[in-house]
Amino acid sequence: MAQKNIQEYINQNIYNINFSSNNVSFEIDIETLSKDLFAQNINFNLILLECSLKKNFFSLNSNISDCPQFNQKIFDKKKYLYLTYKNLSYRLGDNNLQKNLREVWHNFLLVSDNSFRTEIVPDKYLKTKNYLGYSPKITSYNKRNLEIEIESFYNEQQFHFLINFF
Repeated sequence: MAQKNIQEYINQNIYNINFSSNNVSFEIDIETLSKDLFAQNINFNLILLECSLKKNFFSLNSNISDCPQFNQKIFDKKKYLYLTYKNLSYRLGDNNLQKNLREVWHNFLLVSDNSFRTEIVPDKYLKTKNYLGYSPKITSYNKRNLEIEIESFYNEQQFHFLINFF
């Protein structure tokens, strides 16, 4: 997920390509990709990039394992668009057939440069590292929580939403 077309950068970071009679698989070097995008001042959403590359992701009820999916739910005769992941749901707003799920996904979290300190439980540190693409600096350990220093495209509230929802 990025504000610009990043296909060229993705192509440069593809490796381990395997072909079979009816399937093609490959891996992407997410760490190098994130460094390339950052060097070009391209705002991107590393957390959600992998899922958005999967076939049929931008359709309702895609049912792709380990990825959130878009669902439509009806309450009081009104249709709502939800992002669901495992047993969690987050309402994204009203749903109409004209909504482009790719645009909804790209605009899901507004990105801007942020720097902040926050606390997380120690078992969320690895998840945080994977989402950010780097190891955040641990500044202290307080009351069984880690205080970490983060430079990210997300503000503190968005960051906590992401590590607790996904």
